[in-house]
Amino acid sequence: MKNFEMINLLKDCAIAFNIPVHLIDRKNTAIFQYPDTFLKPPEEILETRHPYLQEARKMPGTLHLLKDPFNQYALFYAYENPQKETVVALLGPFLHEISDYKEVQLSLIMNDLSSSLAEEFAGYLDHLPVRTPKELASIQRVLQHVLPGKKEKEKKNPTEPDLLHHYEEYAASLESYPDTVASKQEFMERFKRGEKQAMEAYYSLMDNNLPHIKNHVRSFKNHLIRLVTELSLLCIEKGAQPDETGSLSDFHISFLETKETVEELEGLESIILRSFLERIQGVGRQSFSPLVERAQKYIFQNLTKDLTLKEIAETLNVNPNYLSGVFTKETGVSITQFINQQRITEAKELLCITEHSLMDISMLLGYNSQSYFTRVFKSVEGIGPKEFRQKYRIKEK
Repeated sequence: MKNFEMINLLKDCAIAFNIPVHLIDRKNTAIFQYPDTFLKPPEEILETRHPYLQEARKMPGTLHLLKDPFNQYALFYAYENPQKETVVALLGPFLHEISDYKEVQLSLIMNDLSSSLAEEFAGYLDHLPVRTPKELASIQRVLQHVLPGKKEKEKKNPTEPDLLHHYEEYAASLESYPDTVASKQEFMERFKRGEKQAMEAYYSLMDNNLPHIKNHVRSFKNHLIRLVTELSLLCIEKGAQPDETGSLSDFHISFLETKETVEELEGLESIILRSFLERIQGVGRQSFSPLVERAQKYIFQNLTKDLTLKEIAETLNVNPNYLSGVFTKETGVSITQFINQQRITEAKELLCITEHSLMDISMLLGYNSQSYFTRVFKSVEGIGPKEFRQKYRIKEK
């Protein structure tokens, strides 16, 4: 396909779907953009595109949907132009939902960027169109029809060596399939029971049946995304709070997308397993009344915001004193203590797997000062956040 043909096609897609489109050359420079009024992303966001562009170039003729660390979605499609250069059509970016200012601050901290960029990033993200998952599915279906697919290879004689080699690999994969299924089933069953041996079962599965997954960063990331999704669903199935579990899933998926090496991802792999195992181990210990569950759900959804008993009570349309009494009676802690416990749980994960400063973490979790955050952390964990990081930090290999 010639560039001008793709440009006309992209322009039609931009108008029909109301999303920005770009055509990007091998130097990662946009040689076409529509509409012209599209706000240029901050340089820090542009740099995150490079790995995705490189992945798309490896598989020309295939439509890829990718989500970057700032919750932007985009469709990438690489093709070869008449000059034998691989060009990438980028349809997007767009969002699934509007990001609030606190979420922007979180994404900056998670990507080791200064929180002083929050205003610039928030202004850029506010400029992006919002497309629901249902709308996105429709866009993908249309693009699968209008974009040229992979070229059909000439049919080869079944006796040719490469086809025989392919068949041998296929046969071997079928032969090992029952062992893979059995190993994964053992891991899942142990995980659902909250057994510590689930960790050993998982690593046995990976080492003996799925070692190839770690050969490439993208395939390893995709595997970890599937793992997070599966473990999240198992936790919810066993009775874990959907909002708390969903928040944990989003955290891990966003964070793993910032990593660039297999070694970094292996460090996160262990954290993911342990954090979800802790969640499922805590399921079923105690059930609460609908009012207390609604209060907990609201807290989980707004953990990074300023939370007060009065505000929570007004949201739930109950008397603050009544809510406070019922909550303390059923959970054994006050609402303020519960909020601090949940914030410290999130803080522990940030301390273990990121290099963010105590100031950044305290701000992210809604504390007014680093010193207050430190006092609360020490009252819950028995040691300060600095000492906790030194003791439990996951070091990169």
